[in-house]
Amino acid sequence: MVDVTIDGKVYSVDETISLLEILQSLKLEIPTFCRDERSEEKLGICGMCAVSIDGTVTKSCKTKPAEGMVVNTAAPEVIENRKKLLQKYIDNHHVNCLVCEKAGHCKLQEYCFKYGIDKTIPNSLDLLPIDDSNPFFKIDPNKCIGCGKCAQICRNLQCNHALKLKNTNGKMHTWANKAENINSSPCVSCGNCVSQCPTAGLLPKYKNSFRHWETTTVKTTCGYCGIGCQINFEVKDNTIVESHPVLVKPNLGLLCVKGKFGFSYINHPDRLTHPLIKENGVFRKASWDEAFNLITTKLKETTKVYGSEAIGAFSSGKCTNEENYLFQKFFRGVLKTNNVDHCSRLCHSSSSAALGKTLGYGAMSNSVHEGFDSKVILISGENIRETHPVLGAKVKHAVQNGAKLIVIDVRDIDLSEIAQVFLKINPGTDIALVNAVINVIISEELYDKEYVSNNTIGFEALKESVKDYTPEYAEKICGILKKDIIEAARIYSSDVATTYLGMGNTQHINGSDNVTALSNLALICGNIGKERGGVNPLRGQNNAQGACDMGAFPDIYPGYQKVDDLEVKEKMEKFWNVENLSPLSGITVVEMINKIAKNEMKFLYVMGENPLMTDPNLHHVRSAIKNLDLLVVQDIFLTETAQMADVVLPASCFAEKEGTFTNTGRRIQRVRQVVTPPGEVKIDLDIILELMKRMGYNQENKTPETIFNELCEITPLYNGFTYPLIENEGVQWPLVDGKGTEFLYQDLKDLKKKFSLIPVELTNSVEVINDEYPYYFTSGRVLYQYHTRSMSGRVDGLNEKCPEAYAEMNSKLLEEISKKDGDMVTIKSRRGEITVKIKLREGIKDGLIFVPFHFSNALVNDLTESEFLEPVSKTPEYKICPVKLI
Repeated sequence: MVDVTIDGKVYSVDETISLLEILQSLKLEIPTFCRDERSEEKLGICGMCAVSIDGTVTKSCKTKPAEGMVVNTAAPEVIENRKKLLQKYIDNHHVNCLVCEKAGHCKLQEYCFKYGIDKTIPNSLDLLPIDDSNPFFKIDPNKCIGCGKCAQICRNLQCNHALKLKNTNGKMHTWANKAENINSSPCVSCGNCVSQCPTAGLLPKYKNSFRHWETTTVKTTCGYCGIGCQINFEVKDNTIVESHPVLVKPNLGLLCVKGKFGFSYINHPDRLTHPLIKENGVFRKASWDEAFNLITTKLKETTKVYGSEAIGAFSSGKCTNEENYLFQKFFRGVLKTNNVDHCSRLCHSSSSAALGKTLGYGAMSNSVHEGFDSKVILISGENIRETHPVLGAKVKHAVQNGAKLIVIDVRDIDLSEIAQVFLKINPGTDIALVNAVINVIISEELYDKEYVSNNTIGFEALKESVKDYTPEYAEKICGILKKDIIEAARIYSSDVATTYLGMGNTQHINGSDNVTALSNLALICGNIGKERGGVNPLRGQNNAQGACDMGAFPDIYPGYQKVDDLEVKEKMEKFWNVENLSPLSGITVVEMINKIAKNEMKFLYVMGENPLMTDPNLHHVRSAIKNLDLLVVQDIFLTETAQMADVVLPASCFAEKEGTFTNTGRRIQRVRQVVTPPGEVKIDLDIILELMKRMGYNQENKTPETIFNELCEITPLYNGFTYPLIENEGVQWPLVDGKGTEFLYQDLKDLKKKFSLIPVELTNSVEVINDEYPYYFTSGRVLYQYHTRSMSGRVDGLNEKCPEAYAEMNSKLLEEISKKDGDMVTIKSRRGEITVKIKLREGIKDGLIFVPFHFSNALVNDLTESEFLEPVSKTPEYKICPVKLI
């Protein structure tokens, strides 16, 4: 620490950081264009932060404090310097403030006003061409002041290197890096540069005309993916007109293209605005009273004639915690059925089961924001830069700053290009690979012996089980070179390592074992209970974790309390003031469809899910659904599932309601109403409350906050949480001494039981390739679409970037089938077929075809099988499907 004098006051300050950072920490208002507090790089381009140091005007961002230094932030020479700089910027600026969309939100305008820079004569600049190539934003070099902040953000935070500073006729301005325009650059349209541009050099392509002073700002949690990015929405006339990231955890001021630009679906003309009832195969507009009467009448009839087990319900990873809690309470407590499930069954229930057994909690052990500082990173079966883009940016940032990266995947991804080791694996052989990595770590004694001895059980059994999984053996099975397996083992064990995993692991017949193997790997290296370590399954939907926590599964109440535990049953009956809760586990999503197919389930209620696209073997699903006496769908659009419904209830989207989401990192976050719903749309909670009332149950808590208080009281993981506690940036469960848990198992000495090392063996998929079906098909997600496109498919820019399905395959496979890039191909399995355009991708594994699952005109789940279920979690095997190509 050193003593410096700042504006006449003496401060003891940290001499290792810049003077600008010190001044900002003291809440002194120092103007700057180029400074981004998240970046360690100090550009020092704009010069606006200059102060007087011992009488000399000096850039504060480039200066570190020294003992006895005298600093004046508002000396006459400082003010004069700022005025000269501003005059230079404005003299070289296209001054059309009266019509500029940035007016009222422009730092140049703000500083010119503050320092009295008045340029009233029109400038005679030769205007440079505008880059209008990107569907979401434009680059206007005439409005750019050349501060370099946008390129810095792209380079150091988003890590895409798509922007640079360019000199054109003596003017410094932003432009695409090594590309003709921004759309042909590596840009991923995240808009983080746009969000931080101090002028109109980078400007969103507004869909609505507005002035910033006409808007109100509401902070909420993003409705895309599981990261839980915090967003400030600007609103005019009940319409969202712009989106800005918030500089808090977990996103720390970053957004992806969907969070930044993908909100126009909220006001889309396709929105459902009134209830619909189908008569003679055709929908007609209905009143809410009519719809409620039909639903409740059919519920009573079904219960009376067939019993409560003939009723099924799909809850939702898109809906709030309060809605999921109340939904399962309604079906369990009022209708007496545990047939409640949701989308996590189809993706991450196998990871929950595995981690619950090996570690204790079936959730991410660490936090999203830790990705920035990771030292060793393993990504398995997860295209993180596309599926969870903000976390992907953090991982790439870590790698740029020296972190070592290992990628396991069946095709090359953005991050495999910069990985120390890319393990391009044969489909379905993950266990052999991970066991071989463990084999190397144990045989070379690279594991953490003290940690294993103190904190785990089962090491000797694990050691024995992996002894035959040598690198040579795994090379033959996995199609990965022995040397790469050994290198991966040595890298993983070299420092604290974080493991991210996705549906490339979980959506297999041995999905739980895949995750168990990764847990074994993390444990022997001592990576559990440490910051920047852990095993982290990445939830795909915005509240998939919360829906799990709320008991939207057939065998658990909220907080993972078992329905067949009689003590828990009695506790829930007393708390809910009900009798005769079922002690029998209900059935899963896939099992419900099978039961419907057999005419054993007559009533299905679907809230915010689209099983007519997401469930396996859609031919079977479509056929089964026709057997229902009543299908009710509660959603914001007429989805593929809603089109088959008997009753459709118009629901509210995330921006039209109050409540909470729980992100993939266990962070419980506030959701706030940004706009009011259109037409006759009801808030989802009000729909459920009305159904409970009409079915004879008195739900005392009726507001989002009081329902949240109720669920926190009965959900052990949520005990102690309140809206005020999570108001700013959310808090991660569980609470310990009033504080959230950023990473689980922090105090290893206080563990109630040791972690379990559980040996797992490689098992083959049920369905394998043969002469008739010689290729493997797999599916997944892409950056520019989301889930079944009910939301993203109604955003023009996202459709421009990714308008249709495609089949990725490499040139070797194209040669085998005598096709070329851009040709149409029919992919046929034992269950169905789809026809799509070929997209050449050399980095994909030989003999493998990848198709995004988002598109209704290429229903990939016409190909998959619903009979092949992971035995523990009953997750379908989506990732391996033998096909032939026509």
